[in-house]
Amino acid sequence: MLTLRAAKLFLTAADAGTLTAAAERLCISQPAATKALAQLELGLGGALFQRQGRRLALTALGAALLPRARTLVQQADDLEAEARRWRTGEAGALRVGVGPSVEYRLLPDAVAGFYREGRRVRLTVTSGPAGELVDALRSGRLDLVAADIGAAQSDDSLSTLPMPEETVGAAARADHPVFSGAELGAFPVASATPPERLRTEPLPWGPRAPDIVCDDYSVLARACAASDHILAAPDTVIDRVCEEHGLVRLDIPDNAIRVKPALIRRTGAPDNPALDVLCNCFLAAAGEGG
Repeated sequence: MLTLRAAKLFLTAADAGTLTAAAERLCISQPAATKALAQLELGLGGALFQRQGRRLALTALGAALLPRARTLVQQADDLEAEARRWRTGEAGALRVGVGPSVEYRLLPDAVAGFYREGRRVRLTVTSGPAGELVDALRSGRLDLVAADIGAAQSDDSLSTLPMPEETVGAAARADHPVFSGAELGAFPVASATPPERLRTEPLPWGPRAPDIVCDDYSVLARACAASDHILAAPDTVIDRVCEEHGLVRLDIPDNAIRVKPALIRRTGAPDNPALDVLCNCFLAAAGEGG
């Protein structure tokens, strides 16, 4: 019989790669973990893992059942979270992940709008590359991601609400050699971590990978103001760094690269009015900034 405890052991063993590591994470003994896995496999009628050296690899049965077990555990976590909200009378806390451009241009206005609504919910904000944030959302470690849509658009476990798209622009310091006729592609690029979707798409001025990668656009702008690096960023970010840091926009012909920010949530997650309000605040900020 599949119990919640057995499902958690199955998931943890699959993620950890060894039963020893899974037992440590779940704070149970190795013999207890071995016995529980054997009982689970007996109840399901087949082996879930096969050994490859010292590590565990999923069998065909294990690979087929893993998504359902993950959903079961996530729904149990959601149930506990919803019960906490009922007990406290409010949503308690929201965990939000934001991509670099969203953090720089939309997050301050969205948070300000959220608290103007009179909300007393605590926000915990994590910034970083979109792919890592979406992985954290899938595993239940985040409640909302506001970042490049990437592969989330084709993932049935996630629901996406697109925000206005933008082209990628460029800027450099006012006395940069490119403004005197130097070839743009000869200079190093500074940018935030590119979304997975853009890793295979070259910049309009050449295929060069970024020489400086930092998810804080203020840091990137100051670096470009003091060096020959060219800043690559969404257009609204370029507008702001030019105004705030004295950079000058570059004319990029035939620029087809676009960033596609979206609000991303887990499909089927418990209703959360505070999260709905926060999403509306992000949309309002995007409308004002777009």
